[in-house]
Amino acid sequence: MTPRLPRRKALSAVLFISILTGCGGDSTGPGTSLVEENGLTRDINAMVPSQLLATIEALGMPIHRGGSPPSIEGVFHITPFVLVDSNRPGDTPGDRYADYYVEFSDQSNANLTITTDYVNAEEVGVGLGSFIVGQGGQFSVFTELTVEINGEAASVLAVYSGRMGQSSVENMHAAGFMLDNNGNPSGYFIDDGQGRVFRDQDGASLRITALPAALGVMADGFTSGGFVHSP
Repeated sequence: MTPRLPRRKALSAVLFISILTGCGGDSTGPGTSLVEENGLTRDINAMVPSQLLATIEALGMPIHRGGSPPSIEGVFHITPFVLVDSNRPGDTPGDRYADYYVEFSDQSNANLTITTDYVNAEEVGVGLGSFIVGQGGQFSVFTELTVEINGEAASVLAVYSGRMGQSSVENMHAAGFMLDNNGNPSGYFIDDGQGRVFRDQDGASLRITALPAALGVMADGFTSGGFVHSP
């Protein structure tokens, strides 16, 4: 028969285990219990295979982890929208792409969920499911988007990271990786498995009032066009 611990020792053991399991993340946020050992939620880990996450980070994408992200609801204008790196032949780091507009809404820190949509040149991205992590004012959002252009659609993994300021997101980065371009009949989209990491070159993505309509590839004067465009 297994001996029973005295009540005081049993409580001490439970407290010790709780301290151990709480290490490695922020223990103050309502979503802390949803964060796994790597600082991301189970939903994010299911959405993004570890090998793909390693690729995204290797291309220069910062990932902020933890269970107490700041409130980031609003629409933000990322400009100058500059390529950090890419796994796509022919892309040139430092190239400026069309201005990027992203909207975050319906944030729940209890569930670590959020809704994400974007407009970039002719592209319109609508979020299918978005998840948020972070702490200390920093955040990362992971989302699967349906990206529509000229009647065609593709499935894209997008990641956004930054630090929330008073009227802007500081050091905003955005990554887009093609999950399924559905055969890419017009040749507009990059290939499945290809992706890019971008940043706001001036370091401040200002809050604006509303997400604009699709703008057109040349609206901002840049030939590089959209997030997942194959120029």
